[in-house]
Amino acid sequence: MITAFRGLFGTRRPRIAMRAKVNLVGTFGVLERTDGVVEAIVGDEAYVEWANGARSVESTRHLVQITG
Repeated sequence: MITAFRGLFGTRRPRIAMRAKVNLVGTFGVLERTDGVVEAIVGDEAYVEWANGARSVESTRHLVQITG
C-alpha cells in the first residue's frame, strides 16, 4: 500500500521530450495553457512556445505531454 502512495505522490521528474507538444496544468488540475511546444529543457525547467506565439519558462512538473 505504501508503494502505491509513493507512485501517486512521487517526486520523480516527468519525462518531457524536446519538441514535444504539452499542456500546462495549474492548481487542482486545471489547464492554464494548451498546445505548447517544448523548445529547450534545462534542469527542471522547460522553455515552451505556445500556440498564440507567447513563450514562457515552466516547471516540467506542471507540464503534461500531449499524445496522439
